[in-house]
Amino acid sequence: MAITGFSHSLNSLNAIALLAFAAFIWILSWGIYHAYFHPLSRYPGPKLWAAYRVPFALNNIRGRLPFKVLEFHRKYGPVVRIAPDELAFTDPHAWNDIYGMQSGRVQNQKDPYAYTPRQPGFESGIIHADDAKHARLRRIYGPAFTPKAVEEQAAMLMKYADLLVTQLKAVVQKNPVQDMSAWFNFTTFDLTGDFAFGEAFHCLDRGGEYHFFVKTVFDGVSLGLQMQQLEWYGILSLLKPVIPKSFMKPKLDMDQYTKELVDKRVEQGYVPDRNDVFNYLLLNKNKEDQLTPPELYENGITLVVAGSETTATLLTGTTYFLCKNPEKLQRVQHEVRTMFKEDGEITQKSVNELTYMLAVLSEAMRIYPPTGFGIPRLISSKGGQSIAGSWVPEKTRCSIYHHAAYRYEENFARPDEFIPERWLPDAPAEFRNDKREVVQPFMVGLRGCLGKSLAYAEMRLLLAKMLWHFDFELADPEEDWYGSLKAFMVWERGNLKVRLTPVQL
Repeated sequence: MAITGFSHSLNSLNAIALLAFAAFIWILSWGIYHAYFHPLSRYPGPKLWAAYRVPFALNNIRGRLPFKVLEFHRKYGPVVRIAPDELAFTDPHAWNDIYGMQSGRVQNQKDPYAYTPRQPGFESGIIHADDAKHARLRRIYGPAFTPKAVEEQAAMLMKYADLLVTQLKAVVQKNPVQDMSAWFNFTTFDLTGDFAFGEAFHCLDRGGEYHFFVKTVFDGVSLGLQMQQLEWYGILSLLKPVIPKSFMKPKLDMDQYTKELVDKRVEQGYVPDRNDVFNYLLLNKNKEDQLTPPELYENGITLVVAGSETTATLLTGTTYFLCKNPEKLQRVQHEVRTMFKEDGEITQKSVNELTYMLAVLSEAMRIYPPTGFGIPRLISSKGGQSIAGSWVPEKTRCSIYHHAAYRYEENFARPDEFIPERWLPDAPAEFRNDKREVVQPFMVGLRGCLGKSLAYAEMRLLLAKMLWHFDFELADPEEDWYGSLKAFMVWERGNLKVRLTPVQL
């Protein structure tokens, strides 16, 4: 009996070993095929990344993916294979080829696996929507983002710009060193809450205090990226029953509070003389265009994250790179302080005349774009299509990584240096061949960012106010703030400690 039992155990072990060996051979064969025989094998790139998606996913979860893609472009060239079925481009022509509309071919579709999976009770928002639904949502939201509508936000923008200056002047009397990453977040979250829901998060008027929702959004976005990677391998649904509630808490909290914000605003209904986004939505009498509660919830999250985090990111990066380049800081301060004789002259319209300051912001968007990622599209034309002169098979994922394309040597001279002069009409000869058209932080085509005009108005007014009212420098001039960044669709920024001195003008 003992011998029989031992024989059964040995047979079981042999069966397991055989299965493990078969699995190993299958995985190895998969990798060899994709690395050397797949239709994309003619494109350069690291072979391990071409064979398996695991390196892509791990670097994504670690917040290093945009940096790795730049590294690959510098090693392999303007087209790089970064996963078994995915290519990254740096050529400016690839923008329209990948994301734009062209006669004779269908619109390339968004990759559903590039986004956080929807949660129960939430519908696909404007980011996730297919073409038909996206067109409907743009039609509904469009009136809130027209040039006229943005002009009507002038008083609100000025209110928060002035409040930022007032609160900073008060706190620097006790402590001149402040975390400007936090202060810009306070401002843009308050502004976005007011713009979207007609109610601020009251970070600024509490003297610079994080609303719990701000931290919840940070954690929720990071967790969403991890969920996205799990969903790619089809294991998120399998793991959900055993995932601790504490792991999912940031995302659940973000979703729950967004629901509460939306429900509260819908309950108030249309309010005359208010210009928040929901007022435009609630004014809509066309039943076909009425958004359902799940649609409102998902789009509410989009409004908060896209409307606040991106602008705060850009302003923080602008401040850092100006501090790292004192001669650029002095030049832009001089422009602002000589153009305006008093604070009241700084308005949403007048700041558009600040030629050098606009160049500073353009350079900040190049060297530190609000998102460093590529937003992949699936090549949808049957048989494939040409992208920037390269034929790409159908169903290939293609994208332009902002961080990589904007710092690629073939696109810009001295790409890692902060040089606003490259954006001036009379740019130095060294920069006249820069491919400035590759910088598209708001994307292109039918899915270009609706909030572009509002974002420009915000960043210009806030930066002009800061430059007019304060001298500033890094608390630690040797700090490598940029080197500590991580990218989770939006950047995970560390504290940016800046020494502020109010200017007596």
